[in-house]
Amino acid sequence: MNENTPVPNDPELDETPSEDFAKALQAYESGPQSAAAASDATRDLSVGDKVRGRVISIGDAHLLVDYGGRSEGIAEVRAWRNDDGTLRVSVGDELELFVVEAGEQVTLASSIRADSHAALASLRDAHAARVPVTGRVTAVNTGGLAVEVGGARGFCPVSQIESGFCQDPSVYVGRSLEFLVTGIEEGRGSVVLSRRAVLRRVEEEQAQQALSTLKPGDERDGVVARLEPFGAFINIGGLDGLAHVSEISHTRLSHPGDLLKAGDKVRVKVLRIEQGKDGRPRVALSLKATAPDPWTGIASQFAPGQRVTGTVARLADFGAFVTLAPGIDGLVHVSQVALHRIQHVKDVLVVGQVIEAAILAVEPEKKRISLSMRELLAADMPPTEVRVSSSRPERSGGSNRGPRNDRGDRGERRPREEKFEMPVRPAEPEGPTTMALALRKAMEAAAQKKAR
Repeated sequence: MNENTPVPNDPELDETPSEDFAKALQAYESGPQSAAAASDATRDLSVGDKVRGRVISIGDAHLLVDYGGRSEGIAEVRAWRNDDGTLRVSVGDELELFVVEAGEQVTLASSIRADSHAALASLRDAHAARVPVTGRVTAVNTGGLAVEVGGARGFCPVSQIESGFCQDPSVYVGRSLEFLVTGIEEGRGSVVLSRRAVLRRVEEEQAQQALSTLKPGDERDGVVARLEPFGAFINIGGLDGLAHVSEISHTRLSHPGDLLKAGDKVRVKVLRIEQGKDGRPRVALSLKATAPDPWTGIASQFAPGQRVTGTVARLADFGAFVTLAPGIDGLVHVSQVALHRIQHVKDVLVVGQVIEAAILAVEPEKKRISLSMRELLAADMPPTEVRVSSSRPERSGGSNRGPRNDRGDRGERRPREEKFEMPVRPAEPEGPTTMALALRKAMEAAAQKKAR
């Protein structure tokens, strides 16, 4: 054996890796780069996601892109070929791409141009699963927005851009938004989109969260969403509640629009939370419950016997409601409207008419003030001279005979006319009534108290 011949059992020449080399290899494979790759490998992608990657190779039909995942993504080269066949992309270029197919093999597409067939296949899956997709608004056209989503052409109708009415769709041009796919137009190779459905889904989640902490008596800031003849719908943190027209103001309103408009910021109080027939919660709100009650301290403003001026607010069969102050209405019963009997208050009063009346009673606990126009008229009425007939025959000198022209055909004397004073109300005795006297005394006492 030559001295240069290697010894078969020399460990330095053994083909089997040494223990130190195996440990070093294991340490390298489990190093920072491997940890980062493992982290990227766990990254979940969805159809429509936008990724940024570096071109690592270009083939005849496809190019490979390293986007940080467990494997490279592929994209069709023709999306970057010019009309003369030359390429607009090189190895090492960084591109922003959309995910058109997610799985073991990730298919990517250019945001400028892509394979619409592959994109439509992915969008069909998103449509079936009702998964939101991301699209870029490219233009405004007739009836809505033109959207590029995952390499396919999309259209979002103007009614589906926002939760409510969209006044200016052009503000979304150039922006990337989330949409739900609501339809596939196979013939045109395009999709119909809805951003409103995504917003409503978010609002429902917010509503459930808000409802879990809401209870009667809570006060919240809200925004008027829309108005109806019966009330105003107000959004309180993603949840819509209804403030009935009677709960909007202490002053009576014929329509919520008399005081509110859509978009107004208001403060509301939760009155009730009920389950509707459709299973959805119904929240009753009140604006006036958060405002000061005008009936507080009403006894210091109004007292029996006081003479007041008000405006007829509305008429009913039993009387007229008269506004004395904002949120304060008094009632003139039909029997207290005029000196004579009337069938209906509309025979004497009209809405909007300014009248004077006397306060008969103030009941703060019932939020009620009783008024009278009749007693005020009676107190102010002067005596009036009227002519009446007497049935007594006129006698002269004890003789039953008299001038011929003073007798009738049967010798009866004609009654003569007499004059005397009586009030306008002939059915009652002369002078003011007991109610009028009491009212007059109360008015005098109120005047003296005010003078002091």
